[in-house]
Amino acid sequence: MSQFEVIKDIGETMKSLLEKSFEANGFTTVSISLERPKKDNIKNLPTVNCYMYHLCFDQRYKERNQSLVSSVTRDGKIVEYYRDAPVHMLAHYTVSVWGNTTSEENLLYGLAVKTLLEHPILTGDQLKGPSLFPDDKLNIYPNLDTDYNDVLSFWRSMNEDLRPAINYFVRFRIESDRRSDDLERVTGKEFAINSGR
Repeated sequence: MSQFEVIKDIGETMKSLLEKSFEANGFTTVSISLERPKKDNIKNLPTVNCYMYHLCFDQRYKERNQSLVSSVTRDGKIVEYYRDAPVHMLAHYTVSVWGNTTSEENLLYGLAVKTLLEHPILTGDQLKGPSLFPDDKLNIYPNLDTDYNDVLSFWRSMNEDLRPAINYFVRFRIESDRRSDDLERVTGKEFAINSGR
């Protein structure tokens, strides 16, 4: 498994979530894009852009010790080994809308916010890509620390005109493939007592 692909797969998961929501609400002509939100990259109107603009380590990340992992082989044997601790990270996204009119943009912004409000945790079939485990949960959080100045700085860095943007982040982990050899557990002991006779 190529678990390092998780960052790409999170983007595809976000895109799929927005596509399904917009289609279910009758907006079948809306494009969802993960590309850099610049006029040159917006091919069709309207477009909802969900761009990952920042990656960082989760501030709560402290675990550095190996962890004991138990898994079951195809023949039913329990295998145990130590694996390096995962690294916990945050992927920051900005959501912007490019429409034919301001009224259309405002309508699509509302649906984007509603979609992410109603899907704060993505699980199961909502997860896209081979790097996400079947029991994974992706939490989508509104980024409450961003303000007008952050949005202004973002669009200036893109060399684009100022427009509304909504910021979210997703908490995730990257697992290590490095592991110890399988552990051998002692399942029983036999003792023999020699009385010396």
